[in-house]
Amino acid sequence: MDREISKAERPNLWQKYRWYFLIGMAGLLGLIYLLSGERTYSVSKERLRITEVEQAVFEDVISLQAQVSPEVSFSLDAVEGGTVQQLFVEAGQELIKGQPLLKLANTTLMLDFMNRETQIVEQINNLRNTRMTLALNERQLQEQILDLRFEQERASRQFSIDTSLFKDSVIAIQEFQDSKARFKYLQKKRQLLEANYEQNKYYRSQQLAALDRSIEMMERNLNAIRKNLENLEVKAPISGQLTTLRPEVGQSISRGENIGRIEDLNSFILTANVDEHYLSRVKQGQMAFYEAGAHRWKLRLSKVYPQVSNNQFSVEFEYQDTVPANLRSGQGLNLRLALSESEDAILVQRGAFYSSSGGNWVFVLSADGNRAFRRTVDLGRQNPDYIEVLSGLEPGERIISSSYESFKEFFELELKMDSNE
Repeated sequence: MDREISKAERPNLWQKYRWYFLIGMAGLLGLIYLLSGERTYSVSKERLRITEVEQAVFEDVISLQAQVSPEVSFSLDAVEGGTVQQLFVEAGQELIKGQPLLKLANTTLMLDFMNRETQIVEQINNLRNTRMTLALNERQLQEQILDLRFEQERASRQFSIDTSLFKDSVIAIQEFQDSKARFKYLQKKRQLLEANYEQNKYYRSQQLAALDRSIEMMERNLNAIRKNLENLEVKAPISGQLTTLRPEVGQSISRGENIGRIEDLNSFILTANVDEHYLSRVKQGQMAFYEAGAHRWKLRLSKVYPQVSNNQFSVEFEYQDTVPANLRSGQGLNLRLALSESEDAILVQRGAFYSSSGGNWVFVLSADGNRAFRRTVDLGRQNPDYIEVLSGLEPGERIISSSYESFKEFFELELKMDSNE
């Protein structure tokens, strides 16, 4: 059964809304606390990495992982196919140019060579016989001209004598006319024969030149066929190290098939991939270096490939002076590429703090080293060891360079020693 509640029993506004009020006050105080910038976080000093801001020479370099490769390498491909009959060398062996590597057997090529050689030799012999015939005809024609000259000279002398005798009425007119007719006949015949000789001589020279060209071409063809046969013995095209040799005795090799690789060990290049962020700053001619033992090896950037793949582009380096004697193809080296000239700057050592703050602020230690305060900074270029400070820090100040992830929402740190110290 319902009953009426008296005024004394009804809750007032404070009792009804006091929890909302308390929660709201707590939230307001929390917001004020967050916005006040006076928050302090206690952290063990031993957990932190503390570095000092320095005034030093900044080397504008980037670190690259480069791979050694030979500047000259030759891929061995079989010029002619065949069956591997004999191997003369093994992979890893150093070779000199022209050294035999292996020998192939090819019966079909051998028979074809013999047949074609026979045909070409026969054609060459026929052409040479034709040349000999032309030379013989020329010699016969020269002999005819020589005989005719002799006869013509005799007739000229006889005509001269008969002319004198005819004037003195010693010989009859008929005999004089016969002498004269013979002299003129031999004279004209000699002129015709000599003209014919000169004309034939021109055509004969053209024919002989064509014969010589044909013989030369056939001899080249014969040498080419003989060269194909010689290709059955594969030889080293360059001096270097035989890095791979795939065939085995008895294996069948096709024409053009790759059978190995030779690398020149006297000259090397280094190739590396660079982040596309540096594409506009990396240029041909820049210097790089790496240290091995107590020696610093200098290199020159010789080629830049602008094509970007997987956010990287490729570059090549060549040694500036001498080449290390112990280099090996495929060896990895940690290079440092100089993007600009070294110069004096304010520096801080690289650390995990950069990824925590984005390089926009750091925790700077107080003079006594017991507290650290957040400070806005402007950082510039980086190299594998240091970051350039453009503003916000002075040489001699100390900062926390380890990660800020556990306390990056705080503005002040209290640095404490461990209790067991």
